[in-house]
Amino acid sequence: MESNREKHYGERNRPVALREMRFEWLRSLALPAVFFLFSLPYVTGHSVKTHAEVKVTAKVELLNSRVKARNGKIDASGVVVWLESIDGDSPRGPRTPQKILQIGKRFKPHVMAVERGTEVYFPNLDPFFHNVFSLYEGKRFDLGLYASGETRPVTFNRVGISYIFCNIHPRMSAIVVTVATPYFATSDEEGAVTINNVPEGHYQLKVWHERTSDEELAAQSRVVRVAAGAAAPVAAAVGTAVPGAAAVGAAAAGAAGRYDLGLIRLNEAGYMLQPHKNKHGGQYDSEHSKPSYKRQ
Repeated sequence: MESNREKHYGERNRPVALREMRFEWLRSLALPAVFFLFSLPYVTGHSVKTHAEVKVTAKVELLNSRVKARNGKIDASGVVVWLESIDGDSPRGPRTPQKILQIGKRFKPHVMAVERGTEVYFPNLDPFFHNVFSLYEGKRFDLGLYASGETRPVTFNRVGISYIFCNIHPRMSAIVVTVATPYFATSDEEGAVTINNVPEGHYQLKVWHERTSDEELAAQSRVVRVAAGAAAPVAAAVGTAVPGAAAVGAAAAGAAGRYDLGLIRLNEAGYMLQPHKNKHGGQYDSEHSKPSYKRQ
């Protein structure tokens, strides 16, 4: 006969046993459900669709340009091309810090494109002082006077065009184009543009060039559908015919894993270099009359 103590012990532990039974019952239902979800693509014959990454290319041609490269040909570098997704937000990965060198009383490179939030360093590699500043559009900053071997950073957290100068040397200038997308590139001297790892989808194409009017640049903007091996329509400069456009479009469809934007023609007619003021809004003094210019 069961003692009172054993009976009390059994009643006290009965809820624990019931909970264990319920857990085992739920687990027996959960395992088949998980297996079914993972095997669903095989049962239905439909797999989960992923967007392929495409190499997007383009060719820039400059008309009426007076800027020459060292080989005597037209220098088509410094044209920024970028793609803004219209299907949704673009993924935001880590932004690699960049550098614009100050060497030989020049900024190198002269044009740089960055994604919003990128940190850019301005190392002074000359044997004298520099004072980097930007007071026009884009990111406004003044790094102050600093010596040879030093560097100072700027975070470009505002979309736009930042025109950058040195407060000591009036011929020094650089431009940072800040965009809200990771899919961008700057043309080389030959005019070649390559944007890697672009997911298939719909994008707004945008172009910027220092020596082309805002109206003509706006006319270059259009919606494109990036797809591996697809052909893109060829854009011409305003009022400019593009000979051989059909041939270019046919060639664009040739390579799998690649999408060719075709030929981008930009006209530099009417461009005039405008002098700029120093950071105080005044005229530049003679470089050699400034103590800060002297060699260290």
